[in-house]
Amino acid sequence: MALIGIGQGATLSPLTVAGISGVARDDAGAASGLVNATHQLGGSLGLGILVVVFAAAGGVPLAGHALLAHQIATAFTAGAVMLAFALVFVIVLIVRAREQA
Repeated sequence: MALIGIGQGATLSPLTVAGISGVARDDAGAASGLVNATHQLGGSLGLGILVVVFAAAGGVPLAGHALLAHQIATAFTAGAVMLAFALVFVIVLIVRAREQA
């Protein structure tokens, strides 16, 4: 839980600042609300996907601790792939857009 708190504190605050930078002062509240709603939706959707991957990994002929280890490893692999896609998404859409501006 401490790692989750540290990770969210280190990432969500800078993402919120990046999401509202360059927005007109009158629209800052709406932009902040949109960014925070996106954070919540993304977290819920990501967790839902990982739960589905975990459950789907149970179809292998393993039992007990071996099955649980396989399911966890599969969910961690899926999480790493999702993070890699997020990194590519950020680099392509956000970093390049700022360089062009």
